[in-house]
Amino acid sequence: MTETDAVPIVSDTDQEFFHREGYLVLPGLIDADYNARLMTELDELIIHREADDRHMLVTYPEMGHLTCHAPIIERLQLLLGPRFAMHHIHSARQDAGNRGVRWHQDYEQFPQTNRSHIMVHVFYYLNGLNGTIGDLLVLPQSQNIVISNGGLGLFGTEDLPGSLCVDDLPPGSAIIVHSALWHARRPKPGGENHPRYFIDISYCQHGVLWPAYPKIEQINDKALELGLGQDGNYEFLYDSTQFFNRGDYDAAFQERNEGSIALQMKGVGV
Repeated sequence: MTETDAVPIVSDTDQEFFHREGYLVLPGLIDADYNARLMTELDELIIHREADDRHMLVTYPEMGHLTCHAPIIERLQLLLGPRFAMHHIHSARQDAGNRGVRWHQDYEQFPQTNRSHIMVHVFYYLNGLNGTIGDLLVLPQSQNIVISNGGLGLFGTEDLPGSLCVDDLPPGSAIIVHSALWHARRPKPGGENHPRYFIDISYCQHGVLWPAYPKIEQINDKALELGLGQDGNYEFLYDSTQFFNRGDYDAAFQERNEGSIALQMKGVGV
């Protein structure tokens, strides 16, 4: 699970590109042996789901380790700063005929008002992208346009002015995406004998509280119990104090959500 010499750390140019364009492609980031183990484990996960035998993803040894995988965490520390917390991990095997996902953004904020802090999704394509099943669509520089998560669904999975299509990546590739970047997965034919092995892991920059993922405290406690904090080096990844339960504030917010929120804050200290 060590980084290969072929994959350099993020350069200043790459950092500038990420902050400007909203994404960074890392071809072949995961070494072949670890990548193969992740794919095998994802197959096991699918079997467990079909049997309704569900477990926290952090309890799967290979996927759990991916949440604190040094080659990506070291890069994120250059992009987000020294401290950030994991929001969630999702894993899926996308088979032929997958319906895709409409244009959307995944930035967690309640309500959506600004992009003062960075949240990222790391998309892992364990067996790459090859133009079948689904292509990744991104709209560069859209991360700073404040819009609700599903407010772009009317565009389906069609190209947008300035959008890019990512459909050719080697196995073990990762793409770091600013979570507010507009993106979609466009369905494509083919892939009957080549399902896509996909994992995404999301991290939130320290400095503000973020809406929590369901059962985040149990997930983080389990991750630390399993040693994913790496002897204290990466315990900050599983810090539940960086999140709040949106449900605790929904009713009160809806009651006050009239007119200008800025005017309602008049006289409130920053």
